Amino acid sequence: MERPVRKIHLLAPLAAALALIPFVASIRYTADFGLAYSGGLEAWASGHPERLSTWFSTPFLALVMAVITRVASADAGAHVLVAANVVVWGGLLVTVWSRLQGRVPSAWWWGTLVAAAVFSPAISTIFWLNFNIIVFALALAGFSLVGRHDRLAALLIGLSVATKPILLLLPLALLLRRESRTAGMLATAVAAGLNVAGIAFLAWRAGDPGALNPFPLLADFAAKGHGPLVACVTQNYSPLALLCRLGLPTTTAVTLGVDAALVAIAWLLLRRLSTGWEVFALACLISPMLGPIEWATYQLLFAPVMLLLAYQFWSEGAPARLWLGLLLAFLMTELVWDPMESLARTPVTVEIVSYSVGQFAQFVILLTWARWLSLRQPAGVTAHLSADHARGV
Repeated sequence: MERPVRKIHLLAPLAAALALIPFVASIRYTADFGLAYSGGLEAWASGHPERLSTWFSTPFLALVMAVITRVASADAGAHVLVAANVVVWGGLLVTVWSRLQGRVPSAWWWGTLVAAAVFSPAISTIFWLNFNIIVFALALAGFSLVGRHDRLAALLIGLSVATKPILLLLPLALLLRRESRTAGMLATAVAAGLNVAGIAFLAWRAGDPGALNPFPLLADFAAKGHGPLVACVTQNYSPLALLCRLGLPTTTAVTLGVDAALVAIAWLLLRRLSTGWEVFALACLISPMLGPIEWATYQLLFAPVMLLLAYQFWSEGAPARLWLGLLLAFLMTELVWDPMESLARTPVTVEIVSYSVGQFAQFVILLTWARWLSLRQPAGVTAHLSADHARGV
């Protein structure tokens, strides 16, 4: 009887991802991939993708997209990306929940798997056709190799950050810990090197050595981040966008102040963390909040801390109010299902309310975790998780 049960536990996570296939097969748009593709066309034509109002990406991604425009159409590339997203998402579900099987009660295992299977930020990422799942998977794979294969770990993490820096704090977190400092330095070098290569490519396509200067690109990103397209829109979950909607001008001083406060919060939490996976979860939680742009799909990065807290709450007996905080945060991330909502012609009022409430999930998670760390006493689970990370689990 044990063997059939094990097969069910192995197949269930995969089935959760495969269930998306009938829906993604009907996609007839290019969404975020199409915007990136347009940037690639401009990068190849002029070396200046930043001329497009919709370009918010890195020089390395400009290089990658420029190459893609030479070998595939936007429609073909979009189909490849959505297929890759479904495969990677399925791989993440299978990998994580197959390793949890047998270590936790069956009800907990199935409950968290169902929560992951309907996790709106992940499913929305697939339907928006962006790179978040792939970037997250690269960083996760790299982190799991830290301490055993530092060069490969650094390559994967550096590639993740260079492609889309939504996990910008991860190399820094590695640098702050003695046991992972080598991987952190190498990851930083890889991310920087790939973007230097991207800048060199753009300068070549522009035919202008002056384009080797990266500061105009950074200034353009900052200007667009504070521009009318994204600065105050409800869909932007960045703390800076929230301040903008409240009427506070997001000047350079305000931006630096908010980022300094977030880094200080991360540092205070980091001092209370005892395992590598907690550090990874912290980097995932804080990183998206740093920049001027944070879309709802970036909440995909909240999954590690949610799963970690669910495991620790069960293992160590967290009080009911903290379980309530975790559940509330999860439900808040579930409020937004774009672009499916827009395709289904959901009333604009409903979407605005969903976005307005959903943006506060990050603060609920942060407060819940901070309170848990203040209450938590060292337990056997801490040593257990540390041993798991040392073995690469």
